[in-house]
This record gives sequence, C-alpha cells and structure tokens, in this order.
Amino acid sequence: MTSWRAASFVVVDVETTGLDRRRDEVLSFAAVPVRCGRVLAGEAVTGLVRPSARPSPSSVEIHGLRAADLATAPPAPEAFAPLVVALEGRIPVAHAAWMERDFLRPRLRPLGFRMPRRIIDTAVLWRTLCIERGDGDPGWCALAAVAAALELPSHRPHVAAGDALTTAQVFLALATHLERGGGGSVRALATARWSVRAHRLWHPAVRSG
Repeated sequence: MTSWRAASFVVVDVETTGLDRRRDEVLSFAAVPVRCGRVLAGEAVTGLVRPSARPSPSSVEIHGLRAADLATAPPAPEAFAPLVVALEGRIPVAHAAWMERDFLRPRLRPLGFRMPRRIIDTAVLWRTLCIERGDGDPGWCALAAVAAALELPSHRPHVAAGDALTTAQVFLALATHLERGGGGSVRALATARWSVRAHRLWHPAVRSG
C-alpha cells in the first residue's frame, strides 16, 4: 500500500454564507499542496467568488468578507478554475470534509471536474488517533481545538488561506502519529472513518458526535 509520504495531497478550505449547500454560496477558497510529507505553502492557491446576493451580517461576522470585498471577484463557476487546477491529480484533504465535498462537488462539475467522494478528513483522523491512544472517541472537534491539542498554531481562523494552512499542518502531525501505529498508508487515512464507526458500535454509550 502507498505510504502517505509518497503521495500528493491538496488541503482545501472554503468559506461560505452558511451551511446549506443548496441555498448558501462559497465566498472564498484556498488549496495548500502537501507533497512527500511537506506543506508547500508557497504553492497555495486562493480565490474569492462573487455571490449572487449580499452576504448576511451574521456570515460577515464570521469570515469578514463584505459585499465590497467580493464585488470585483469572478462569479461561479469560472472563479473555481484555479481550484480545479490545484485539485487535479492530488488527494483532497479537509477538516470536516463534508463541507468542502458538498459545496464544491456541484460547483466544480460545470468545469468538468468530479470531486472525489472520499476526502481525507482531519477531524476523523483526530478521532482515530484518540481512539488508538486509548482516550476514547472525543466526537467532532473544531480545527482550532485539534491544532491546540497537537501544540500547533492556528493561522487566521475563518480565513480560507489560514484554515487551509492550519489543516495542512494538522494533517502532517496526525498522519505521522497514525503512521507509528501502522496506519500511515493512503488507504488507511482515507478509510479512517470505519475505525471510528466500529468504535461507536462497540462503545454505544460513548457520545461521539
């Protein structure tokens, strides 16, 4: 099986107007390559997307992106063209990957790119590591909490470029820890959710999110 150190990944983060993939829109994205066990921050790709409606005050409060900041950005789907280039031939990674998968899949399809169904999820890798250490399943944990637990910095939370860089560093740390227990193959990282589900099956009293 292919070691994660021999594979090429891209860590993706999106900032949106909300959590409803049908109603809400992507406002910004970032993609940070990880190759041969190294974060290639200098090759990161970032972009803004002009939405069809003004971002709500509540969403602006989270990510700081105002209508004026997005007025000159390209609209979808062309805004995502650089992201498609960054994703081509690489294994995607994200924190709480359902968000990136559900928001990007329909938006990248018009550009001829099919978002993989399976995305390596650092939130799941963290749960897997906690279970392997005998600490039990902590449930879903925010990116900043995982970074702090691994003694890593959080770079500009709720800014796509910052969260993507934080996730990339978290991914390296988690993959390294899991590798020591024999779970360092690409397949093991991509299917880590099954170990979490198995743990929940055998420990039904544990609240795991």
